[in-house]
Amino acid sequence: MRHSTTQSTACGAALTAAALLLSGCGTSSSDSSPSESATGPAKRGGSLTMSLGSAIDTWNPQKALATQSFRVFPQVYASLLRSTPDGKKVLPALASSYKTDPAAKTLTFTLNPAAKFSDGKPVTSADVKFSEGLWSKGELYGSYFSSIKSVETPDPKTVVFNLSQADETLPAVLSTANAAVFPDNYGGRTSDAFWNEPVGAGPFMISMEAVGRSITLARNPHYYRPGLPYLDGIEYKEVADGGQQLLQFQSGAVDVVNGVELEAAAQYPKDSIVGAPSSGVSVLTTNTKSGPLKDGRLRKAIALAVDYMKLVAGGYVGEASVATSLLPQQVPGVTKCPSCTWSTTDLAEAKDLVEQSDYSGQNLELIVSSDSGPGKLAAQALVPMLAEAGVKVSVNPQPTSSLIDKLSKSDFQLGVITYSALAPTPIDPLGFLAATGNVFSQSDPGPADKALAAVHAASTPAEVKTAVQAFEAIANESYAVIPLAVPNALDAVGDRVQGYVPAPYQANCADELSIRN
Repeated sequence: MRHSTTQSTACGAALTAAALLLSGCGTSSSDSSPSESATGPAKRGGSLTMSLGSAIDTWNPQKALATQSFRVFPQVYASLLRSTPDGKKVLPALASSYKTDPAAKTLTFTLNPAAKFSDGKPVTSADVKFSEGLWSKGELYGSYFSSIKSVETPDPKTVVFNLSQADETLPAVLSTANAAVFPDNYGGRTSDAFWNEPVGAGPFMISMEAVGRSITLARNPHYYRPGLPYLDGIEYKEVADGGQQLLQFQSGAVDVVNGVELEAAAQYPKDSIVGAPSSGVSVLTTNTKSGPLKDGRLRKAIALAVDYMKLVAGGYVGEASVATSLLPQQVPGVTKCPSCTWSTTDLAEAKDLVEQSDYSGQNLELIVSSDSGPGKLAAQALVPMLAEAGVKVSVNPQPTSSLIDKLSKSDFQLGVITYSALAPTPIDPLGFLAATGNVFSQSDPGPADKALAAVHAASTPAEVKTAVQAFEAIANESYAVIPLAVPNALDAVGDRVQGYVPAPYQANCADELSIRN
């Protein structure tokens, strides 16, 4: 969910399980040269410690759902392209250049001669062809690459994507971690062995991992951007409790908090909080295949019982805005559809619908991540709102890993999660919704698939907007997933960190971070 259950990633919309404009590494505005901070030249050496609100769920980007995974991937992996800090442009990365031929329906890349994996082996066209096979077959995010029909490798440094149609969305997707390049045939290892200890071409490489507790990264001496990274290494620490994150930040044990718990944000020094436009949306998802929530009248009643302004003020402590679409509002091409009634409150109609439904007054379980991130307080705030409409709900917080497991197995009734886009195209969240049965609600994925195909084929922004709004209208009719709020994306950055640039899609690359002189 390139995509999220705590603070958005998944692309992969990620659950925060899912949530950067792009996840490509690099922050220079125009080329591959390191930039100089306004506070002075960057110093080489040293290491930083960062916290994650939950453990990464896998090293395989095609299977990852946790947003925290997509925060780590850009440090270890690299893609053909990368993004500018504002996420509005793509720049060369492992590919030094590329060209499109709409008439021939091809996208041709020339690989950077400096591109190497962290084991020193050069990145070749065979590696890209192998990797594209992994992308396209990915059960979660394969639809992002559906316009690629075949891959040709005329020489070791040239890759040609033959397309089924001209696809202007593809370069943006190819700058994300979902399009990371891996060694051909896993470098001669089995897939299981590789994903246990993967090799990438990013600025850092895995030095040590204590699964579920910490990840230590060391500088990749073969990184394709000369002089980078500045840091010798990064340590990621899993700190699920927001209070502990704050204490460790205050003591200097943590230099960067990735995803500040919203209710704790006011306790951080004001000048330490760094925000970026949120690419995520918190939603209430329902199990439409079993139990009381099969009844669409009950689902609509729940949506109408929510006081969205009150939820934002209390459940998200004012660090959010009301959601006006099911797809993340930050993504270009996503706008509120004219016929949609998202964020409408009508308690009287909600009560009538509950009476008309087959609901018999039984308690409904609402699961939410117990780890750091938006959702816990919001879930509690929903309980009295739904009770006013006659719907009994109890909240059951779960560790992110358990939450994802329950959602994936449809072992739930209601769930509050935040999922995020990882690229500035509706392809990302639509692909995530299609792959997850509309955020695990098990509702018909057909409308998302149809919109996905339409956006792939779109040649104008107007066509993208039309496809997205058609999807939103159908989603609004079913109330299988109810958008609640757009939580602010907040990180905390310590005084000794230089060069930190907030990424609108949350996957910050650390290759230009350094320790302040």
